[in-house]
Parts: sequence; C-alpha cells; structure tokens
Amino acid sequence: MRKIRQMTTRTPDLLALLRDHADKHGDQLAHVLPDRDITYRRLWSRIERGSARLYGEWGIREGDLVAYVGRGHPDAIVLYFALLRLGAILLPLESMSTVQVSQILAERQPKLLLQDQSASMAGSTTYRLEALLATWSHHDPALIDDPMSRATLWLRDTAQDWCPTSLDQLCATLPATPRTTFIDQHIFSAELLRHTVLPSLRDHQLMQFAATDRVPGTGS
Repeated sequence: MRKIRQMTTRTPDLLALLRDHADKHGDQLAHVLPDRDITYRRLWSRIERGSARLYGEWGIREGDLVAYVGRGHPDAIVLYFALLRLGAILLPLESMSTVQVSQILAERQPKLLLQDQSASMAGSTTYRLEALLATWSHHDPALIDDPMSRATLWLRDTAQDWCPTSLDQLCATLPATPRTTFIDQHIFSAELLRHTVLPSLRDHQLMQFAATDRVPGTGS
C-alpha cells in the first residue's frame, strides 16, 4: 500500500524575511546603538557585510566554529546571521567568568573568537566584535543552500549540555507576538531566542538591548 505523504507547514524563513524587511520596512528601527540607529535596511546590510568579512578577510568557511564572548550585544545577532549564511557555527559564551570561558575555548578550539566591550580574552585569532562591521568589506562570500535547516548554533540546555541547534528548530515554535522586546545580558538561550529575539525580527519590531540602551534618535 502506498503511503500518503503528510503535508507539513514549513517554519518561516527568517533570512528571507529579513531581506524582505530591508525592502518593505527598511526605515523601521531594529535597535539603536550609542552612535547610530539601526534600521532593518541597515541591519540586513550589516549581515551581508559581516558575511563578506568573515569569509574574505578572516577565512571562515562552512563548518568552522566561531565563538562569541560578551553580554548581549546586538551585533552578536549580526554575527550569528552572517555565520548562518556561510554554514559556519556560532558558540555563544555570554556572561561567563574568564575561567569558564577559557575552559570551554580549550575544549572546543574555535577557529575565531569575537568579543564585545565587556570581555577581555587574549588570543592570536581574537577580534573585537565591532571589527566585524567597522568598514565595508568587498568580498563575495560562498553562501550555502538552505541555511535554515543547518545546525549552526550551539546552545546549552537545562542540563547545561551543549546542543547543536538550527534556525528551523528555533522558529518552529515562535509565539504569535514577542513576549517582550527588551533584551538583557543574554541573547543566545533557546527561550529568549524563541520568545523575544526571533519573533521581534519576524515582526520587524524595535528591540531594546541593555548593553546599548539609549533613547532612539536620528543617528547615522
């Protein structure tokens, strides 16, 4: 007997949505930084710039592991999506002690480490997070097919075990509206991504980050 294939509803393609937001909702604010406002058009431009720099200048390729050390900086979201497009993997180490971070880095051996202003790790392959977007990068990165289904993010579960997670998995259970648009010292937990970050990006909402908190203005 022939089996009837069940039709399933695909999770939203968040990368396609972000590109679409850049065209249709480009002037809406995604978040603010101390020296500029980040619209959805600028957000997508920064993701493209990040992919170009990671690939063309820092040598990141499909399957490479990149660590982020910091405390909920919005540019870490740009880093994640830039890596996602390349098929590279993000290891987020947020609000951890220097000892904890050093232990995990020794175990995981990432190809590259990026850290925001709250961190001060040393290493030959370490960059400040702001260097990812400091200037234009005129390279053509090799983008992978179907990045949404790839496990390109390591998250810790309730047992503190690391689990490879795809954006498809995270988007499968998004709520109808974001629980809140305020983000404190963590970005990369499954709960915060599912209930705050990803639905906010899906709905082109303004996110407020404690790491860069200020009143929205007219920065460049």
